Amino acid sequence: MPSPLVVMLGTGLVLFTVGAIGFVRERRRLSTMVLMLAGLASGGMATLVLLADSGVMGAVPLVIIVALLLACFLGYPILALFLIGNGITMLRRESRSLGNVLSLLTGLVMLIWPIVMTWLASLTDPESTTGIVLAGLNVLTTGVGFYLGLCFLVFLCAAVAYRRLPGRFEVEHVIVLGSGLIGSRVPPLLARRLDTAIEVANRQDPPAILIPSGGQGADEEVAEGVAMADYLVAAGVPRDRIIVEDRAVSTRENLLFSRALMPDPDAPVAVVTTRYHVFRTALLTRDLGMRAKVAGAPTAAYFIPSAFLREFVAIMREHLWLNATLIGGWTVIIGALYATLLAVG
Repeated sequence: MPSPLVVMLGTGLVLFTVGAIGFVRERRRLSTMVLMLAGLASGGMATLVLLADSGVMGAVPLVIIVALLLACFLGYPILALFLIGNGITMLRRESRSLGNVLSLLTGLVMLIWPIVMTWLASLTDPESTTGIVLAGLNVLTTGVGFYLGLCFLVFLCAAVAYRRLPGRFEVEHVIVLGSGLIGSRVPPLLARRLDTAIEVANRQDPPAILIPSGGQGADEEVAEGVAMADYLVAAGVPRDRIIVEDRAVSTRENLLFSRALMPDPDAPVAVVTTRYHVFRTALLTRDLGMRAKVAGAPTAAYFIPSAFLREFVAIMREHLWLNATLIGGWTVIIGALYATLLAVG
């Protein structure tokens, strides 16, 4: 009968292989990254322990295990401080909206949370009702925090993998997602999207048709699609290579309304947005049944952490029922366990 470590290694290999095959077939999935990371973690740890027990590589496996543990232990406060620093930069350079202070708030929560948990643990008294309740609260919040951390890791790895290994196929149309205008003027962030879209379109043979997409907001003088088309013409794109979409007020509508303007709505299409928004847009194109590849335009480096956290929050909200079910199940389990302890005590 194989040892538990061998079973763990085999399970890890199976999970990683299934996830990798799924990723190659469809990059716009979070589930494939879950399988790949689970397989990598279980298979990798089993391999290191087996090598350490065998002594084949001397102390190298043990050193790697210690290094990984130290990276996790030291990486947490370093990440928290980085996010706080980034949040301060955002406050200095951008407007003080909730989305722009997400990195600051996340960093502060990460920094304070272990302190609060340690304090709650110090108040735990197995002989008192209050102590047992506090212990249950500690375990509950620790589990929820661990779950959110794993979800973010999956989202981060999936987003990076998608950008590094995009789908490759020729397209006849390039959809450019709009963003806010300043009056009737295209701001720098949107201009970078349009410049990237021109590059993507010109790489096709023949050059692809551009579909600038966006309706008119309350504080905008013209529809975003119209202003974007004017920018493209000024950049040298012929008018006959531009189809304007001027009604959309969300990313979903950008895609749906632009797709409806294509002669063949089921044809492969490229979509251009800002880099931090690429993977969520890719997930949406899959939900809409589009055969699409999404390209990202560059943005200021300091803007990425808060923007990426905003994307993560949006993804978690879109999968609200799944997250609520998992967190609710964990809450029920911990509640039942500590209620039993109270009853026994």
